Amino acid sequence: MVIKPINKVNVSEQVFSQLKKAIVEGVWKPGDKIPSENELASSFGVSRMTVRQSLQKLIALGLIETKLGDGSYVRVLEAGDSLNALMPAMYLNKDSFLDVIEFREMIETESAGLAAIRSTGQQLTELKDIYKRMLSNKNNIKIFALDDLAFHCKIGEMTGNELIIKTYALLDDILEAAMYDGITKMGTEYAEQYHQLLIDSIEAHDELKAREYMKKHLMNNREYYK
Repeated sequence: MVIKPINKVNVSEQVFSQLKKAIVEGVWKPGDKIPSENELASSFGVSRMTVRQSLQKLIALGLIETKLGDGSYVRVLEAGDSLNALMPAMYLNKDSFLDVIEFREMIETESAGLAAIRSTGQQLTELKDIYKRMLSNKNNIKIFALDDLAFHCKIGEMTGNELIIKTYALLDDILEAAMYDGITKMGTEYAEQYHQLLIDSIEAHDELKAREYMKKHLMNNREYYK
């Protein structure tokens, strides 16, 4: 596997993306033992905790399994396993983008409401930090899109719903592509207002406002693909 140096922005997401890509593209085949946490941390130039978080996401997707005292292995998929776990990023056209937006409207509107009810102070601090990072990266659309994805994934995490969290992890490539395209078309400004409103409503534990702002935010996206 050729490991690329990691940009210090969105480190965990980048490590996860590279590891998943190695499995999807067959660099690591079913049954292969993957490098240890220490080896991966050294290769990527990141902390063991960052690597561990990425491996946990791969475990959640069913792509790898950990054997106590022996390390992590690429899983051999069996009948009934979700093939979507190995789905590479699809090539999105206009109709596909509308599908993504429709999906996001259904999932993320309710997620925002749940986040307002269930989020912890630590999670809110992390959400604010991601937003600050977004603002500092407005001149780099690619990195801004990654930050945007991290922001929405954090709201998904705030729900405490494992299925929602796994869905975000599964679809991260597709969501990133959709967000990048949307930001390219609309610029970064459209996102800034609603992201701040979402933070404010979640911090106030205002479930209805959180849903309202997320719905409006995503409906703005839809207008560009009609």
